[in-house]
Amino acid sequence: MSTREIDVWLDVGREGRCFTYKDGKHLGVAAGDIVLVRLKGRSMHGLVVTINERRSFQENSIDSDNKKIILTNIEAVLQKAAVEPTWKEWLDATAAKCHISSFKMLKTALPPGWLGQKKNSNAVQKNLWWITLKNLDSPVNVLSTRQQDLQSALLKYGGGAWQKTLLLDGFSLGFIKGCLQNGLITRQKRLATLDKNKDSIKVSKSFVEKESVGCLTDEQEKALKLFGEIPPGSALLLWGVTGSGKTEVYLQMAANVLSEGRHCLILAPEIGLIPQLVDRCSRRFGANVLEYHSGCSEKQRVSVWRDSLMADKPVVVVGTRSSIFLPLFPLGLIVLDEEHDSSYKQESPMPCYHTKDLALDRARRTGAKVVLGSATPALSTWKDLKPEGPIHLARLTSRIAHKPLPAVVVVDMRQELADGHRQLLSRPLIDRLALLPEKNEQAVILVPRRGYSSFLSCRSCGDVVQCPNCDVSLTVHQGRDGQKWLRCHWCDYRASVQMRCKECGSDAFKPFGAGTQRVMENLEAELKGLRLLRFDRDTTRGRDGHRRLLEKFAAGEADVLIGTQMLAKGMDLPKVTLAVVLAADGLLHRPDLFAEEQSLQLFMQLAGRAGRGEKPGKVLIQTYSPEHPVILHLVDGSYESFLKKESDLRKDAGLVPYSRACLLRLSGESAALTATSATAVAEIIRPLCEKTGWSLLGPSPALIEKVAGKSRWQLLLHGPALSPLPLPSGNQLWRCIPKDVNLSIDPDPIQL
Repeated sequence: MSTREIDVWLDVGREGRCFTYKDGKHLGVAAGDIVLVRLKGRSMHGLVVTINERRSFQENSIDSDNKKIILTNIEAVLQKAAVEPTWKEWLDATAAKCHISSFKMLKTALPPGWLGQKKNSNAVQKNLWWITLKNLDSPVNVLSTRQQDLQSALLKYGGGAWQKTLLLDGFSLGFIKGCLQNGLITRQKRLATLDKNKDSIKVSKSFVEKESVGCLTDEQEKALKLFGEIPPGSALLLWGVTGSGKTEVYLQMAANVLSEGRHCLILAPEIGLIPQLVDRCSRRFGANVLEYHSGCSEKQRVSVWRDSLMADKPVVVVGTRSSIFLPLFPLGLIVLDEEHDSSYKQESPMPCYHTKDLALDRARRTGAKVVLGSATPALSTWKDLKPEGPIHLARLTSRIAHKPLPAVVVVDMRQELADGHRQLLSRPLIDRLALLPEKNEQAVILVPRRGYSSFLSCRSCGDVVQCPNCDVSLTVHQGRDGQKWLRCHWCDYRASVQMRCKECGSDAFKPFGAGTQRVMENLEAELKGLRLLRFDRDTTRGRDGHRRLLEKFAAGEADVLIGTQMLAKGMDLPKVTLAVVLAADGLLHRPDLFAEEQSLQLFMQLAGRAGRGEKPGKVLIQTYSPEHPVILHLVDGSYESFLKKESDLRKDAGLVPYSRACLLRLSGESAALTATSATAVAEIIRPLCEKTGWSLLGPSPALIEKVAGKSRWQLLLHGPALSPLPLPSGNQLWRCIPKDVNLSIDPDPIQL
């Protein structure tokens, strides 16, 4: 009996391989399906690439090597039509631009865990206590303050929550049992789904308090009207000062698109911004809101992918850059909030893409519209505004209710030093922070680094404690018990703090620089009684880490929120009246083409956290360079003036974005082999550069020559704007380097 040959791509080897199976179980397998197969005894998830109707053959026939051909059955179809043809065409075009194979691009786009070796599920089910409000009519004045807190928490969760969730929220088991006895709540066992790795409970979002549509200002109305008028496939820059109501405009744009039966995709640059966006969208659109980012489990991301594929009504998806690949058909709107943020650029591993480029290309192909929102748009976006470029512009020049933008105060740390004040915190800052509790106000403090100190140095010989695997210094961290340890933020190597210098034997070790932990220690010493919260990657781990910390701060459980750059991005905290940049100089003086642009964007975004409520805000900048152009532009608030000057400088010098660049990175355990491979790659590329008017810089060691024990080299290509990269097609570059050396290609890099 004859049967069809079915080619299935499996994630094995460097590029993946196709293997041939049969549909002996008559599962109705079609191209684009995700299927379960077996390979050498292992269960694998693979993608059906082709079904060869013409290559039907007799089972047990003999091949040219006189071997019997026996095809294995496909075990099951995991997802029908997972890869839609037009979506695949867009993905293939993207792969070509990123100089990566179509299969690697596909693996990047699909949710993790869908392709590759089958994993055992981490989900388990247990009977847990479910708490519900019993007496909703209890007068508030009868309840204690803590009972009112519990009532509010349960109402926030829709009237019921897992006991475990309430314990995490700070309610004690004894208090909960007391409320049971008083008849305020009831408790029953329910089946709950938990993740063994994350110890988290999947809580239903069936109850969401609906939010009414906001009234728009004249400028918001004009922006919404312009969005309706621009043709399908085009883009709009929503340039609005911080607090001008950009999110409300996004929501009303999304409502219009949903009413047309099309899906909406709203992207944020950081996971920390997702909770507030999800909450706003859920209050507006109810259960039709999905969430997709790396903080979700593999199972959750596969579930969202399936919901997108099989949605019978339009949905809103809120996510980070990986959400750009979701199979939403028809797609009507793509929003990039904080479009200037460098987190939208994928740098490693390949494919190295910019989410904005993919969004614009996908919109042109599908007829969707792209909205780029920012208070400080990127120079690359600004230069493409009409009439010079294709992007339409809508401006929001004032805050909601005409609230004033915060005043900027610059503290010259040179003068502080001259006056004998050698502390990390300036006197004006200490005075201002001391007034927060009595005024019932809050502050946010931006610290460039997390951890306790930037590095540990010997004051006798000057030796700095380095990571043994990377060419970077180890960062000092401190636990709650005061114990210090060293950690590498590149490879996560950890070590204890030694009492003596290994080079000279001196015990004169001193931590230099200040991270979030050390700033907290200084604040606790200077201002006793000031309640502090730390907001960085060390304290916001887990899917809901950002949400829990921000909810605590918003509820008034702390006076000051201390954090790294993620603190400045898009958070709405009405009681914050003071925003502080503690050490501006470390950001201003980076050896980076984009240092000034990114620093001003960050400072202006942080300034936007202050004065969003009833009280006016203030920004305080501590710096040793008060005359720096970025500081001057921050004080006068003239971001567009900065863009014009920066544009003229880069255009005259022929720099990005008025030209193109491409960075080739090589890494390997052998320094000599990596350097030799970089030279071999350069010899192939150099003739192509000469033919096309591109210049080749390098090969040279990377700025940080070693990371995680691997030597790093790079080549930088520089050429005319809009011209294709002078690189050979296919695997030619990879064929000239050994398997022990990794090569990645980063078109239009943000970090050199």
